[in-house]
Amino acid sequence: MPNFGELLRRLRGTRQQKDVAAELRMPVTTLSTLENQDSVPRGIVLKKLSDYYGVAVTYFYSSPTQEVQPSDTAKAWLDTVRHNPINEDKREVIATHAPPDYPEEIKKRFAEKIREKKHAQTSHRS
Repeated sequence: MPNFGELLRRLRGTRQQKDVAAELRMPVTTLSTLENQDSVPRGIVLKKLSDYYGVAVTYFYSSPTQEVQPSDTAKAWLDTVRHNPINEDKREVIATHAPPDYPEEIKKRFAEKIREKKHAQTSHRS
């Protein structure tokens, strides 16, 4: 299971640390330290990071009841979603991963927030 720093680096992706640190209004050294940290910070720092990246705070915590699914199973599920006649516009299909104890309504709200953010970024670039 990835630690906090690994999850944070994944969210940053290929963006430069200095650019992300500037947008977060924190020193690059602080972001670097966080990206090399095993444990999850608390309070304002954690909230700031989750808000910036648009993820729930729980993204940074591992769930002991959650098992990693084999990639073949995930691929089969995605193929099913893609080939479902209900999903005529494949660009609007959003896959989410959440622990099974999240109610369907919460999963739908997550997907809607992701969709809103995606559309806001697309329209901002136009």
